[in-house]
Amino acid sequence: MKSPLIIDRPDLQVWQQKAMFGALTALFWAVWVFLWMPLITLLAWLFFGQRFQFHMLELDGYKTFMGLLAVYCLVIGIMGGGLLLWATYNHLRFQGIDRRREMDAPSASAMGEHINHPGTAIDTWRSYAIVTVHHDDHGGITQVEPAAVVRA
Repeated sequence: MKSPLIIDRPDLQVWQQKAMFGALTALFWAVWVFLWMPLITLLAWLFFGQRFQFHMLELDGYKTFMGLLAVYCLVIGIMGGGLLLWATYNHLRFQGIDRRREMDAPSASAMGEHINHPGTAIDTWRSYAIVTVHHDDHGGITQVEPAAVVRA
């Protein structure tokens, strides 16, 4: 007897499960990077320490760096301001307007055409509380069995 397939559906997880998964992922990425830090630091000191000191301190490279940093800050400020203006414009334009709407449920006949079963079968299946659906090798539905509901 085969074991049933496990269907991974993250959209069915509660927010606490998603938060825990995200926190654990971030924690283990941080641990992984932390484990490599001694080697990265050693390589950086070996290859770039003396060059940095020579170019920045002895040749006054820090002055050019500060000018470049000011230009970068200006560009970041302009781009961030543009995004803030765009967000404000859209907020004012669409304030109080909800264009989203719920989709209509498909009819039994439309679902039946899609899965190659009559609409009356779909209506019957919908009346069951629990069903077991059997599929063929191509994903088509071959059999639907209602499960006996045992009430305690």
